[in-house]
Amino acid sequence: MTHEVLNQSTVANSDAHPAANSPKKNESDFPFAVSVGELFEGPLEMVGTVILPGLAFLALLSVPFVDRGELRRLRHRTLAIGLTFLTALGWTGLTATAILTNPKIDSSGHQEGETIQGWQQLSPAELAGIASYRDEKCASCHNLKEGTPKVGPNLTTAAIRRSPVWMIEHFKHPSQLVPGTSMPPIHLNDEQLSALAAFLGRLSPANAEALESAPDNVVQGAVVYQVNQCGSCHTANGEGMKVGPALNGLARRRTPEWIEQQIRRPQSHFPETMMPPLDLAPRDMERLVAYLLSLPYIKPFSVALAEEVEVPRKRSGKPRL
Repeated sequence: MTHEVLNQSTVANSDAHPAANSPKKNESDFPFAVSVGELFEGPLEMVGTVILPGLAFLALLSVPFVDRGELRRLRHRTLAIGLTFLTALGWTGLTATAILTNPKIDSSGHQEGETIQGWQQLSPAELAGIASYRDEKCASCHNLKEGTPKVGPNLTTAAIRRSPVWMIEHFKHPSQLVPGTSMPPIHLNDEQLSALAAFLGRLSPANAEALESAPDNVVQGAVVYQVNQCGSCHTANGEGMKVGPALNGLARRRTPEWIEQQIRRPQSHFPETMMPPLDLAPRDMERLVAYLLSLPYIKPFSVALAEEVEVPRKRSGKPRL
């Protein structure tokens, strides 16, 4: 299921620990280090990103001490010239490789040819609300697009006129707010009702079809994310706390296997992390990983360029889980 998301959209800046912020592409000021890092992944990542560059730097510093002879013309100092030339050649080659292999990035921070679906820009709560919408079979009485009228109103326009507080109360006691309605009460907990209201609040005639097309495994992954309160430490699409790193763009740098290992046994990657282990059932883990991989990359904020990062707009009065 995880790979369904990757096939639907080429999405993919940080993972589940602050120490893991050494991205594979387009996220380093030193392209040569990116190229070396890509040759050594997993347990060997430290070799490519720290040990080898460190040895190369020490070798360059040692040249004056190794080639210590009597004063000679520059052309006679073959050892020093040779070491310096090889170092410069390797540096240049790795830098050129990183530049040539990096995908082009447009001004919004997305890869060239990358398509960000509407549902990928929803907050975790809003995406989890789609699960409640589907589980409660709201579509049997309500439309999300033009068509044959149903028993209930079209939700792409009705939700615009109502606040989240009103909607939640209506879910619980529909006949009290709308006398004579045939709508039955929705028996969900407060968190689920808040998520459903958050989803309906994002609906509009222009985006309803795109939001409704969210893959079910990703939607269920957002539910797992919410139930386990991942947002108390991480941000996803601009929502959550910044205790841990933001999760957008994770698919650019980490494999599904690495992410699962990080969730189940975070200390296996980073012994000093405060992240608690989370032993999910295999199906829930697969869904959560699928959701994390679907989060689109957001270009880091640059003060020098005074560029604005586009994140989902926060609306006042939106319920938080």
